[in-house]
Amino acid sequence: MPTKKSQQIDENLLAERLAKFTPGPLVQDTQHSKVKNEIEIPAVEEGENVIDLAKTNYLNILDNEDIKKRCEATIRKYGVGTCGPRAFYGTTDVHLELEELIAKFFGMQESIVYSYGFIAISSSIAAYCKKSDVVFTSSNCNVAIQQGLQMARSKVVYFDHQEPETFAVEVEKLVAQETKSKKKARKFLIVEGVSWKTGKILPLPAFLKIAEDNKIRVFLEESYSIGVLGDKGLGLMEYFDIDSWRLDMIIATLEAAIGSIGGFCAGSHKTIEHQRLSGSGYIFSASLPTFLVQACIESINLLNSKPHHKLNILSEKFHYMLLELGYQVESDPLCPFKVFSVKTKDDNERRTTTIAIHKYCKQNKLHFILNDDSLVINLNVELSANTQKYDQIESILKRALKESLAV
Repeated sequence: MPTKKSQQIDENLLAERLAKFTPGPLVQDTQHSKVKNEIEIPAVEEGENVIDLAKTNYLNILDNEDIKKRCEATIRKYGVGTCGPRAFYGTTDVHLELEELIAKFFGMQESIVYSYGFIAISSSIAAYCKKSDVVFTSSNCNVAIQQGLQMARSKVVYFDHQEPETFAVEVEKLVAQETKSKKKARKFLIVEGVSWKTGKILPLPAFLKIAEDNKIRVFLEESYSIGVLGDKGLGLMEYFDIDSWRLDMIIATLEAAIGSIGGFCAGSHKTIEHQRLSGSGYIFSASLPTFLVQACIESINLLNSKPHHKLNILSEKFHYMLLELGYQVESDPLCPFKVFSVKTKDDNERRTTTIAIHKYCKQNKLHFILNDDSLVINLNVELSANTQKYDQIESILKRALKESLAV
């Protein structure tokens, strides 16, 4: 057992070490300060000449000063976050307000908000689909859907995102097998409204007809169509004038057009209530910070002024501009992100040319995404009013194509 004298020595030693402790700053001043080894930290490239089309900010919500002020006021009232799951001191009145707003917005009975968009999609799938179920989905579905199906361990049947005919063929095959074996499985159709891979819009009415004829539950993933398609920005459901009761659940992130963090599911009371006990990402994750919840509320309310109408006009204009320049555009004219490449003799040449275009644009301070076999530009509605920046983008893309094909 330590003596009183030894305890005193330990306390003196601790006090001495604390007095000598001089921690460095959490964030370095990149403009003026130097690190201990005297190597200067370079500043991040920025300025009016740099054009960022890699960031997802379709409706320019990230730069909305009114929303920033409302978020600041929310932080002053609630703090940054609760640090607890929703069911354990993690729910505030602002969370409930957002869930009520989303349900009303989509004409659904209820909604549930997750703290991370990826988890909202994967957890909601795993909460319903089981090993004995059959799930029909696109062959190039997004990673969150793939993760959800992996956790569910269901039998997965793939089809082409744009071809309801291939879906119908797969359904017929399964029905024939079930008739022969006299064993039926629960069936789900999980599809993206706008494909993350190609930017193409799903022909939803044709898929719904097949699903309804064969009693298949439908989960619609609307991350890239909410706030973009439809008169009010309701997504594919409004774009095709489809009643909400025909969909079992709408799933989406709040990280695209809504411009915040998190994700949600909307559906019937029974459908959503099940997730409060079975959605692992909801149960075991700290709740979405309250100021980000407030940002979602403000963003959804902003859709009433219909900024997405300007985005639609810009999307179509940009689409046909790329075609006129000589690019091969895969995404839909209304898609807020443009998936494009170049026409070449073979895949190797296409890859080389695509890399060259991306490199040239980056050198000229135009930044966007380079995928394995294509280029992706995320549009910002602000470009519709900034003709000078739009013309600059067009000029760089034109020169990039010319330079890369001349090599």
